[in-house]
Amino acid sequence: MKTISLFGAWNLAPVHTDVESRIPKTVKKIPMNLPGDVHSALLAKKLIPDPYNGKNELYIQWVGRSDWKVERTIDIPASFIANRQFITLERVDTFVHVLINGIEVGFCNNYFNKWRFEVTEQLHVGKNVITLQFDSAERHAIKINKTLPYPVPCSQWPVGAPHRNLIRKVQCHAGWDWGPCIMAFGVYGSIGLQSTDIGFIDYVNCTTLRNKKNWTANITATITSFKDFTTVVTANLSSENCNLLENKKKIECEQSQKVHFAEGENLVHFVIPVDNPELWYPAGCRPEDDDAITKFGESLHYDNPLYNLTVYFGKSGDNCKTIKTAFRTLKTVSQIDDAGRSLYFEVNGRRVFAKGSNWIPADALPARITCEKIDYLLTSLIKSNQNCIRVWGGGMYESNDFYELCDRKGILVWQDCMFACSMYPATPDFLDTVRKEIHHQVKRLQHHPCIALWCGNNEDVGALGWYEESKKNPGRYLVAYDRLNEGVIGNTIRELDPDRMFWPSSPCGGPDDFEDTWHSDGKGDMHFWSVWHEKKPFEAYLDIKPRFVSEFGYQSFSSLEEVKSYASDDQLNLTSPVMEYHQRSVGGNSIILENFSRYFRFPENFISMLYLSQVQQALAIKTAVEYWRSLMPHCMGAIYWQLNDVWPVASWSSIEYSGKWKLLHYAVRHFNAPIAVLPILKNEKLSISVINEGRNILNANLTIHFYAFNGVEKLCKTLPVSVQGDKVVTVFETSIAELPFLPNECFLFAELDCGSFTVSNTLFLAKQKECQILKPGLSVSVKENTKANLGTYEITLTAKYPAFYTALETSVKGLFSDNMLTVLPGVPCKVTFIPDSLNKLISLNEFEKMLTVKSLRDTYN
Repeated sequence: MKTISLFGAWNLAPVHTDVESRIPKTVKKIPMNLPGDVHSALLAKKLIPDPYNGKNELYIQWVGRSDWKVERTIDIPASFIANRQFITLERVDTFVHVLINGIEVGFCNNYFNKWRFEVTEQLHVGKNVITLQFDSAERHAIKINKTLPYPVPCSQWPVGAPHRNLIRKVQCHAGWDWGPCIMAFGVYGSIGLQSTDIGFIDYVNCTTLRNKKNWTANITATITSFKDFTTVVTANLSSENCNLLENKKKIECEQSQKVHFAEGENLVHFVIPVDNPELWYPAGCRPEDDDAITKFGESLHYDNPLYNLTVYFGKSGDNCKTIKTAFRTLKTVSQIDDAGRSLYFEVNGRRVFAKGSNWIPADALPARITCEKIDYLLTSLIKSNQNCIRVWGGGMYESNDFYELCDRKGILVWQDCMFACSMYPATPDFLDTVRKEIHHQVKRLQHHPCIALWCGNNEDVGALGWYEESKKNPGRYLVAYDRLNEGVIGNTIRELDPDRMFWPSSPCGGPDDFEDTWHSDGKGDMHFWSVWHEKKPFEAYLDIKPRFVSEFGYQSFSSLEEVKSYASDDQLNLTSPVMEYHQRSVGGNSIILENFSRYFRFPENFISMLYLSQVQQALAIKTAVEYWRSLMPHCMGAIYWQLNDVWPVASWSSIEYSGKWKLLHYAVRHFNAPIAVLPILKNEKLSISVINEGRNILNANLTIHFYAFNGVEKLCKTLPVSVQGDKVVTVFETSIAELPFLPNECFLFAELDCGSFTVSNTLFLAKQKECQILKPGLSVSVKENTKANLGTYEITLTAKYPAFYTALETSVKGLFSDNMLTVLPGVPCKVTFIPDSLNKLISLNEFEKMLTVKSLRDTYN
């Protein structure tokens, strides 16, 4: 097979249609790269304003309502024309006419599908013009809506495109309660020409089965043949970097068979025995992690061993396809029990508590989504002691890079299908395009060891009760839901990937259970939004005993540096037009401010409000996760909303759009640590649990300090602690009334001495606003860390009185080794700043000027 990549330079121009008047006259032919998107190309030529700045999003809506075309000329050699020719496109967004030399050869109408069109009659030797004409997806949705036999409603946002649920496009491109409406066009995956006289290897899939130390790799290749013929097909399985490995770790197996192909789709099967391969594990669960957890309280975060699997046939093996796979057993367990119905992951025979976050697309402008950006976000997830990511159903099936990175890093993937917060049509055309979409995506992704389960949708069961139309005629919409979700999505997944669980919806009680589990905590997975949307206090997290929480969250504002990327100085006020515009959750700013008054003394200025919102967010999620981890194994998953942002905005994310960690992300690293102290204050009862996620026994000493706010110790108790592996034990309980002081007079500081390391936790016994916190008199000293990389600084914090939620911040790109700290009198706290490798080196003096330190008491007089 010969291939010609169509990556690179194209020319972009508007298409003259009935909406031509919306297109500014200055917009003519401009360069555009593929992979890439139309909005980014226009922005690069300054033909549209930056949609992330101010309210500029409103002024670029005409782009998504217009039609566009990209075009390029390519030379085709005679050798390429000798066989049949095809054009193949992946991740093409969304309604696209494909033309060769002015002749339409195909039409794409589903972003999530793979498209291949024969162009043998249209290509010729010499110069050829290839054109992709993009129709407005927004206008297509409006047109489809007029043809429906009955209304099919969906959730919409103040700035949004209508009827996004009627088209197979990234749903959040039409706007969401954390993202802009940018109805992108473009090609973001592979695009190229192929010449072949035999056919294509479309997919290579692999499942691994274990029999003690011996394994088999069960391989299936999906091959499209143009004719009946017989040939030899070979499968080769080998360790990555095979030539660099020790013989005892090296695996290289090959198997060939003679196969008779019939014209059309053929399945070729191999069963290859493999002796004692290295196994795949979730992050923190490798056998090597156990000793590291015992010695350091941290796992090692090694990359997982992956194996190259190549299937090939034909002359010199020129028809070939290579994937990467791994060896592991993975079960999603959901069983009816006395408490309801469980849900957890079991990998290589070991239960795993899913510590994770929800993933949305890495950017609202697809051209900005790079492998480097994805790697940074997933590395940040691992650094914060997470092991799971939920790919949310309003985004997209992610790129191959994303899943390979999850494979390497040991990140379990809860994979939603791309349906969210809506009713969806059940027309024959819609069901047919979804069937093809699911077929492609399952075959594309099935070999990835990271994928733990397939989920049918996000909140579509709950959405049956959201709209007047579905509430008035529930039978009609329930039948349509079942035809799509079970009849097409579920049946296709169960047929193509029977070894993985198909979970019907998130949230739900499990297979064949149509109950919406938003407020039901006994079975399946739960989305718990009462603390945010219903404005309940953080203590409401302690009122439920969930089995698995796949969504819960609390918002914060971004850092001042991030806010200034979209708001001018005159807009630096939480009720200014721009600050309210960059808050997409209705009433969101008011919820944040209202909670300030619930727990804290009101902050006195804008910067303090930004800071306190991040403290508040971190405390909300900390309250939930620490309690739910203390319920293990009853509860076996806590996946917060959300890891990342698509643009700079007030949101539930733990990482800002720019990549800066919020205080929440630093807190996640502590409350998800493999060994952690979990103090819980519930109904005037204080309990302290210790969790040990290593498999070695933990023997330690727990010291419980009760300090007055001037730093004087009022009570101290030390207890020996012994916790078996993968267990949580409650080691201390008391009533608040039994303490020899009022709850607003002291705070709790718990230290777990594990010998070679110590973990600690702080808990207020009363609302912070009720406590007489003293100004801590923080002192900060900075010195260069000459033993580490250039640009690394060691910061020492000391305090005269206890300093709470002490936050370090700098505009220098990089990470602090810790943040949101409790600094006690007489106990210096050392933090290292590790710069981004791309940073321009700055002097110690410059870094000191750019460093700010703030604690809770600094927010008010």
